[in-house]
Amino acid sequence: MAGSNYQRKKSALLLLEAILETCTDTWSPERKKGQPPCNMAALLSWVRSKGYWDFFSRSNTLLLLSCLQDGTNEIRELASELLVRYFPPTFPEPIAVAVFACAQEAVSSPRVQEVEAGAVLMKTILQKSDDFILKQILANDVPAARAFASSCRCLCFLKYLLGVLRDHSARAHHDLLQAARTTPMHGVIAALRRCLLEVPEVTASMLKVQQTHQWRLFLGHLVNCAREISALLLGVLQGKGAARSNQQAAAPSFAEMGNAIGCLIRLGKGLEDHDSEDLVLLSEEHSLILTCCWVSVKEIGLLLGGLIEKILPLAPPSGGKPLLPLQVVKVAAKVFQEILLKCRHWGAVEGCSMGFTKFCAALLRHPDPDLQEIPREVLDQGLALLSSPRSSSVTRRAAGFPMLFLCIVAGEDPPKSHPLLAHCIQTLLALAGTPIHQDWDQTLDLPQVSAVHVLQTLVRGSGLGTALHPYVTSMVTLSLKALGSPSWAMRNAAIQLLSALTVRLLGQKQSRDDGHSRDRVSPEALFSHYPQLKSILLGELTLAAQASRDPQRGKFHLCPSLYAILSFLAKLQPSTDSLNSIHPCFVEPLFLLAGNPIYAVRVMAAKALVPLIPVAEYGNILLRLTSDLPLSHNLLPHNALHGSLLQMQSILAQALSVNSLPPDQLLSIARQVEDRLWLLTPMQRCPLVRLAYLQVASLLVGSCPPSFAQRVSDILNDKLDSSSPLEKPGLAPLQLGFASFRQFSIHFLCSKAARLASPERVGELCLLLQRGTADEQMAILTWMMENEGSKDLNFSKVLQQTLLEKLSEVLRRRIDNELLKLYLEAFVHLYSQPSSWNLPVSLQLMGPAHTECTEILLSMVESDDLSPACFRHALCGVALLLSPGFEDVASLVRWCAAIERCSSPLSAEVRRMAAATSLKLGGASLVGKAQESPSKCFRAAAVRLIDVAISLLQDEEREVRHEASIFASLASQLWYISGALPQSSCDLLQSNKGLLGLLQLLLEKFWDCSETFASLVHHLPAVDLSSALTELETKGAVSLYKEDEPNVYAEPAVLAQTLFPFLFQLLSRAPASPKLWGQIQSWLETTGPGVWSSLQHCLNWWSQALAFSVKEQNPNPKEGQTVTLETGPRRLITKRQEHREGHRDNSTCLCLKALSCPKVHAAVSSLLVQALLVAHALGILEEEKQPPIPEIHFSSQDLRGVVLSVQELLSQHGIASTVSPTGVHFSESLRPFPPTTKGERE
Repeated sequence: MAGSNYQRKKSALLLLEAILETCTDTWSPERKKGQPPCNMAALLSWVRSKGYWDFFSRSNTLLLLSCLQDGTNEIRELASELLVRYFPPTFPEPIAVAVFACAQEAVSSPRVQEVEAGAVLMKTILQKSDDFILKQILANDVPAARAFASSCRCLCFLKYLLGVLRDHSARAHHDLLQAARTTPMHGVIAALRRCLLEVPEVTASMLKVQQTHQWRLFLGHLVNCAREISALLLGVLQGKGAARSNQQAAAPSFAEMGNAIGCLIRLGKGLEDHDSEDLVLLSEEHSLILTCCWVSVKEIGLLLGGLIEKILPLAPPSGGKPLLPLQVVKVAAKVFQEILLKCRHWGAVEGCSMGFTKFCAALLRHPDPDLQEIPREVLDQGLALLSSPRSSSVTRRAAGFPMLFLCIVAGEDPPKSHPLLAHCIQTLLALAGTPIHQDWDQTLDLPQVSAVHVLQTLVRGSGLGTALHPYVTSMVTLSLKALGSPSWAMRNAAIQLLSALTVRLLGQKQSRDDGHSRDRVSPEALFSHYPQLKSILLGELTLAAQASRDPQRGKFHLCPSLYAILSFLAKLQPSTDSLNSIHPCFVEPLFLLAGNPIYAVRVMAAKALVPLIPVAEYGNILLRLTSDLPLSHNLLPHNALHGSLLQMQSILAQALSVNSLPPDQLLSIARQVEDRLWLLTPMQRCPLVRLAYLQVASLLVGSCPPSFAQRVSDILNDKLDSSSPLEKPGLAPLQLGFASFRQFSIHFLCSKAARLASPERVGELCLLLQRGTADEQMAILTWMMENEGSKDLNFSKVLQQTLLEKLSEVLRRRIDNELLKLYLEAFVHLYSQPSSWNLPVSLQLMGPAHTECTEILLSMVESDDLSPACFRHALCGVALLLSPGFEDVASLVRWCAAIERCSSPLSAEVRRMAAATSLKLGGASLVGKAQESPSKCFRAAAVRLIDVAISLLQDEEREVRHEASIFASLASQLWYISGALPQSSCDLLQSNKGLLGLLQLLLEKFWDCSETFASLVHHLPAVDLSSALTELETKGAVSLYKEDEPNVYAEPAVLAQTLFPFLFQLLSRAPASPKLWGQIQSWLETTGPGVWSSLQHCLNWWSQALAFSVKEQNPNPKEGQTVTLETGPRRLITKRQEHREGHRDNSTCLCLKALSCPKVHAAVSSLLVQALLVAHALGILEEEKQPPIPEIHFSSQDLRGVVLSVQELLSQHGIASTVSPTGVHFSESLRPFPPTTKGERE
């Protein structure tokens, strides 16, 4: 299973869980759901009597143990639950010892994933071991072995872990750099947390009278040890500046932490301060120390929080002392306080906060008043600390300080009142509202800024819910006021607070489209819940509107909170209440803001106006706005004119979307707009005004008389060529909004031409596409891609043909890269659609330009100097240009080579996507043509494309696999034999089904191609088993990070097993093709000898562990006694050879590592597949009476026998093979009902 990806592992574990749950459950008449069959007990009894029930075999146990070492948390948890719930209560001793050895090594790894796996292994060992096995496991630890005489099994195991933690802590005190590399503390802390909090037997043991005292001492020692470790790590990060007076209240800056860590590294290497170098990237040593510190701090927070939550509520037996005395709880509180005050790493803060929330909740809900007082004391200390400057380093979000307050107030009992929350918010509001001194020190964290950050954290906290409602209005007032603060840090904090309040009041956005009203809150609902909020927002709007209308001495008065208020109002849901009394007071200030000199304010005021107007009032408001527009050129300010048109556009778009305007009212509005047509003419010199008017007119085209649309078109057509920006004295050559106006004008003309299908208008657009400016061409291309499904056929044909003609010119000149990208994108987008005009006819009309375009695009792809997006379009364009006939063989070969380069897992995602899309567009038609073609070039190219598709179907990106699946669906369903069918009529196959379809297609149609065998063998994992096993045996310094796999989704082991039956059948057909058979013989000469030696090494490596396993069943062999295994004789060790006992444990531990190593699984699968293929090829040679291969000194029967021995040996170690010598898939380890008759077995 280690060779499988995450999806396959999880599916298999869930299926196994369902089977075990059903088969181990009992039928009960009281249950109404989830009943197993009533005869389940009888069925299981019969299955066991026949020897079919083997779910709890040794191999399955080892297989689940390998899942405990997986890199994902879900797989580990599922496997652990299955082992604990359904498998026998204890592990066999050899397995338990080996698992413990693996757990010890894992918890001492610097890698976080391995540490988490080690913690799960430790927990599983504790749950699956009895006293005898645990004594054997801890036999080498003298204190732990002695503790068995007076302590319970769980306590002894936890004492052992605490001893390991103390040892790691001592090493960290001596040399933190070396400890971070070899003995970091976070692994042991995680193991202690898992064993203490997730094992039910531990809690039960604490409630026994005879064990209570020992548990109390142990828990006290554990909390004190956690305090010492956190003090050490936080002190290390403080560095030499830790002695400053205010270091208790300050989180060190990242620069200070970097200097402190650098000093540690130099000390660990024996270097002086002047030997340091300034590095841009963090060194390995720096990352090791940082990871050790932050992850250990995080684990300490989770451990202490879970400890208080789990153990504090336990009633002590016989009314004795509590397991966690008050002094111990105070020590834990101090640890939390120190971490949150001195920590700046968000992962550590978040993990510690989870623990502190549990800590506070447990204390506040405890009946002891002394315990309830602890969170209040911490809160008061935090608020007092907040009122003074805390650091000489400015931080945007106050580091972990805000989480201290959130954890305390979130721990209050929800059904009751929240006195701590009220006290906290009132204090914070008062502090944040304190004026900032004019001579404040900008290098200090201002208390006011920190207070606002704390308020933002409280608002974002999901645990407070409705408890914050009474304080929302006050926080909104504070944030709006703080936006005008002279301090940048204060303004930044206010923006974040206002953003958090917006989410709290209006809800999180659920869709990408802001127009989805179901995701928002209406004004009526908002202001009914927060009545004071209406007056606050209205007051700010009124002041801003007056300032916009009455500037003093030509100076505009800025309102810092205005844009934030408008943005907030624009997010409201449009009102549906016809009796709404809210809008009159808001509408007038918004009307006045239409003349604001700031462009963004005018745009947002138009959006904010829509939700505040009832639907029934849309028509009246529009009539009022249109009547206020000037009938002729006058001195009306451009800002006010532009703002009014924007408001008209927003309201009109909303009204048309809900169909709320009566026809007569809509006609009146249209006539008034038509009367102001001068706003579109050059008499109106502002392009932004003309653009806004044109956008309004485009919304009314369907409701106006045809004459209005014609007049608009005439104006645009007349002035399109001559409407360059005016160049007059005092005017800049370029005007704001001019390009947008021209683009929208062209879109308007294109829509009108498509609607009328007028040849004259279409000709004008084609001429504009051929001779227009770059902006005009880009506007037409954009419109074509956005509206390709709503065009008339003739209109589409003419424009697309013009596009092809212009494309060749753009490719030759290649002046504007952005224009080139848009032309390629439009070409690919339009001609890859099922509704596009016939591509072969279009390319035929191009004439010689067709070949020229293909050559240029191939040269561009091969030059590798294109942007990623342009490269994708170019490669897809080549596929479209080649696909009609594939007559240019040289270009076809170059295209195949380009796709092969891009499909490599090491290529960038955008290139792999380009390869998959290009393959989808042109590959299937080539494969269809090659199936019946005698041309070797076509058939070889088809095999190359299928080989690429096999790689892309295993890509880690879902979109790439989807594109490759379309190609596989088209090619494998053989729809391109009689003619190309549109892709919309193809049944899309899932990627694994598509892979099988392509393999079957290769076998049926292209088996005799010399490239087929080589391409399939190429996909077998190229991992040497000896090297993979040697890598497991090598012990050395473990680096912090593993090298990332280029493709985490690929399953080399599964792919090898999938390829085997097809390769097997291909070999069976090979003698009929002399050329193919010669190629296979060459492969046999190079592969056969290595396969035999690898199989022997595999036998030797795994036989050692099996020999030690057999020794456990015969613990007192005589000197020189031997035992015969299925794989040959191996000498047993004797009890007097104690130095080899460690080798026994190491061998079993290595087998567990191998079981969880994907490289080993891939190597084993590849080896077995190659071995069986070699055996099959040798068998064919023997049957055909052909001369043997000189390099091979074994027969096919010998090789098959060794393969069977290897498979049997591996299955005993949990590596189940699904490769059969007959070329048929099977799995002995998973098949519960093997054949019972001789005929079935044969």
